[in-house]
Parts: sequence; structure tokens; C-alpha cells
Amino acid sequence: MRAPLIAISAARQTVDTAFGPMPSTVQNMAYANGVLAAGGRPAILPSTATIPDAALEGFDGLILTGGGDISPRLYGEDPIDTVYDVCDIRDDFEIELYNEAMLRGIPVLATCRGMQLVNVIRGGTLVQEVSPDRGHWQDNPSHQPWHRVQLEPDSELARIAKGLSIPVNSYHHQGLGRLGKALRIVGREGDVIEAIEADDASLIGVQWHPEHMVDYDEAQKALFVDLVEKAAAHAQSEQLLQEQFS
Repeated sequence: MRAPLIAISAARQTVDTAFGPMPSTVQNMAYANGVLAAGGRPAILPSTATIPDAALEGFDGLILTGGGDISPRLYGEDPIDTVYDVCDIRDDFEIELYNEAMLRGIPVLATCRGMQLVNVIRGGTLVQEVSPDRGHWQDNPSHQPWHRVQLEPDSELARIAKGLSIPVNSYHHQGLGRLGKALRIVGREGDVIEAIEADDASLIGVQWHPEHMVDYDEAQKALFVDLVEKAAAHAQSEQLLQEQFS
């Protein structure tokens, strides 16, 4: 059976080219490398202004990635001064990806901005600025941990990490506020929400960037392995369903 195909969302950014400044798809290689290390096939999806129908057809898993801030309009607030890199096109595109993944039963791993987007889609809110005194933006290399996250004993994440705490990196100035529908908190650092899972979907959201730690921490690699294994199971069930009705 083929290795599962994992869709990876990406930012839009204006890049200087031989043709002048051009809107471009930008995503670091860490996510793709994490998928490859876990035995999957990565494919980066550009955030296009025109959203194609069935954008996830043929895909078995989805990673909603990190990046700039989500537009506060999506959770009914005005932006404060520290909100940055809002891209309405990306917001709208990734919302559609998420909704399609839910309809298709595709497993989702959401990191940093991705976790925040999931919370907003499900009716939650964001804290537009976590207190700088909390120290959630590290100054050491991204593959090194910055603090530990305490995990709920009955969570998928604790099973994946094989323990009740996990060392993580940290690059976020925002956080989750009111929790979205059918989500549960499974990881915290003090009163900051660091991980969520869904009661009604195969979904794990983490506030950190596991993709940068895959080569250095087995627990972070295990997040990608878990996604690829769930994606493979989804692909197999889809194949059996097609065979049943062919």
C-alpha cells in the first residue's frame, strides 16, 4: 500500500523575483522533513485566493502550520497593536481545508497558529498578547526545548509522548482564550493552554513547533508518526469503502 499523502498548509508572502515582487508560497522544510521521517509523503498546498473544490481529495492527513496572526475579525475583536502578518486569504483558505478535513474524516495535526485557527473555527477566542513576562518566545535554537508542558493522563498526547510532561520549544505571542466547541485542554504551561484535542474528530493541536525538534526528540517525532499512522488507517478505510461499492 502506498505511503499516506499529507497536506501541509503554507503562508503567502511577497518575494522579490526576476519578475519583480510576486505573491509566493512560503513554507520551511521542517514540516515536510517531519512527514518524511515518519514514513509519509508531504505535499505543500498554496493558500490561493480561489479555493478549489475538493482541495483535499486524494489526501490522507492534514497539517495546519504556524505563521502570522489570525485576523481578530474571525473571533469578533478588533486587533491590538502587536497583531502582525494577518493574511485574510490564508485564513479563508485554511478554514476551508479544515472544514473539508472534518467532512472527510481526515486526521489533523495543528501547530501554533494552526491550533489557534482550529479554536477560532470552533467558536473560541484568542488572547491577542500573552504577557511578555511569561517568556513564550525563546532565544535559543528552535530544536532545543524552552519549557515543559504538563499533559492530561487520559489524553492522546500523553500516550504519544509516553509521559505526563513533554519538553517543547516556544515561539508564540498569542494564546487560546475561550475554548471552542467540543475541544478539551490536554496540555498546559501554568495557565497557558499548550495542547488541545477534539471529542468529535481525529485532531491534535499543539502550541509549539514539533517540526523543528523531530531529529532531536523522539516524543516530537512521535507526533508525526501518529499522524502518518492515522492517515494510513484512513486511506485503508477509504480504499475498502471504494472496493465495497465498485
